[in-house]
Formats: sequence, structure tokens, C-alpha cells
Amino acid sequence: MNRDVLPILELIKQVKPNVVSVAFDPEGSGPDTHYKALQAVAEALRIYEKESGDSSIRVLGYRNVWYRFRPAEADVLVPVSLNSLSLMHTSFMNCFGSQSAASFPSYEHDGPFSELAQKIQVEQYAMIKTCLGKDYFLKHPHPRLRAARGMIFLKDMDLPYFYRKVRELKKVTEAKD
Repeated sequence: MNRDVLPILELIKQVKPNVVSVAFDPEGSGPDTHYKALQAVAEALRIYEKESGDSSIRVLGYRNVWYRFRPAEADVLVPVSLNSLSLMHTSFMNCFGSQSAASFPSYEHDGPFSELAQKIQVEQYAMIKTCLGKDYFLKHPHPRLRAARGMIFLKDMDLPYFYRKVRELKKVTEAKD
């Protein structure tokens, strides 16, 4: 509580966000730090909601290198251009240099996670392009969709839904212990 939840709670109080993002991986699909962070963020949001009365915060759950949303699970799809893919990789390599060689590499890729994230985003775009047809993107009136070559899948959750999913995950995890 003191080490993990309270610093997050203090940050939430300071920033007063409308949206909070968190890794939303199923238990056992990636590092347990994702699970622990998810639980700490959920508890901080519960306390903040109770103290402030603000129940309007949305939670955007993301998945990437360890586990992925299927298209039907995601309700926010963010188009990603080649330039954005390149910027993400450059930012990762410059800001997270210690992770350019992952301590827990993925079985899918021997290299920086940013390269795997690029690959996944391109695959996710291909899935949506298959569903909607390539002309949907090539002839779309919005330039960002015409430029898309990758896609990020997110899950948009209100607080009650988020809390319920976190509780379900906790039950599954604690049942294993």
C-alpha cells in the first residue's frame, strides 16, 4: 500500500486525469510487474474515486508484446503511420536504452521490444484492413487513416467495469497461490 498505491494515488490527486492507461494483460501472459501495477492502479483509483467523488475517469487498457487484444475485444483502434512507428522505436531506444536488450525476451523476437511492438501493430492493421478492405484506408477522406500502416488496439473501460475485471483477475491469481 505505502510503496505502490500511495504514490500513484498522490499522482492522480495532483494530475486529476480524465483518462488513465494501464497494461491490461491476463495473469500469466507477461511479467508479473504488469499484474502488480494493474492492482496498484486499481486500488489508487478506488481510493481517489471514494475521496473525490469523481467516477468519470476512463481507463484505457493496452496490450502489446506479451499478449494482444483480438479485434473484437478492443473498442478503440488507433491508426499508426510509418513515421509514428519509426518515432516509437527511436524514442524507445533513446529513453529506455537499458531495455534495448530485454531481460525477459519474447519468444517471438530476439531484439528490442519496440521492434516487436512495430511488428504487432502492422499485423493488427492487416487484420483490420482485411475486415474493412484496403480501399477503406487508401481512399479514406481522413489523411491519418490513409497513412496508417499499423494499428494499436485499446480497451476503453469505465471504473465499475475496470474494477470488476481487476477483481476477476485477482480471484484467478489468488486461486493459484
